[in-house]
Amino acid sequence: MNTQLTPNAIHGGATELSAPQIKHPYGDYSPAPASETVAFALSRLAMAAKRGRRRKGIFNDKPYYGVSTEAHLEETIDDVLSPHVLDAVITRNHYGSLVINAQRALFIDVDVASPSRPVRWMNALVGRRSRHWQTMLEDLCTVLASETDEGFRIYRTAAGFRILATTHEFQPRAQPANRLMRAVGADGAFMKLCRIQNLFRARLTPKPWRCGEKLPPNSFPRQSVAEERQFADWLSRYENACRDRATCRYLEHVGCKHIHERIAPIIELHDRETKAFQSLPLA
Repeated sequence: MNTQLTPNAIHGGATELSAPQIKHPYGDYSPAPASETVAFALSRLAMAAKRGRRRKGIFNDKPYYGVSTEAHLEETIDDVLSPHVLDAVITRNHYGSLVINAQRALFIDVDVASPSRPVRWMNALVGRRSRHWQTMLEDLCTVLASETDEGFRIYRTAAGFRILATTHEFQPRAQPANRLMRAVGADGAFMKLCRIQNLFRARLTPKPWRCGEKLPPNSFPRQSVAEERQFADWLSRYENACRDRATCRYLEHVGCKHIHERIAPIIELHDRETKAFQSLPLA
């Protein structure tokens, strides 16, 4: 089977968050309630996002996430079992990892840009450990906690943090989702991908190169029996390499504790497939 990830209308089920707009260094955002602490956290997250974009070199038209403005075909995976009917579909992306594509469950991945080389040298010289990961986590918690009536799960990933909104549903192309993504410093290419596909995406299984495995030998749809066999051989090696790796690790819940009834089964599947509660190296 396959899934054509093209824009689809989403009817109802989304919560529109309205608030007066103020100027924010990473776009329009309105913290609620407005406070100096939240403002400082927003500013630091905006600066971190800017550093991250500079480090990645995402200043051209190449699709960093493997998808451009054109519709992208991904293989639909039927053997990821859930006892519930999910408002989402599982696909395999262009480098072989499983991805959950949710219509209304807001996932946000935020990368942590490592300190500059001079800062790392200075920290090593004086025997000081960098706190940039902890500082970013604290800033994320501050900003997310300022969202009244909202709840969020925060996870650690190999490259940063993952956020999952748990209390209300969102629409990928609507202003509330984009506002939150900008506020926490989500990658611009990731935000664009969500708008193009009209879905929220989150990787469930490790990236191959983080497990010591190469990229798939070919892409979907495969054109011959030989290509199918080649991919099957690669998939066996990849799944074996993933056994002792987790994709993310659960850290904490921020804000409202209420879990939306359609988001609860997505949380269950996500945490199981990412091994979020297992003490494994992150990939």
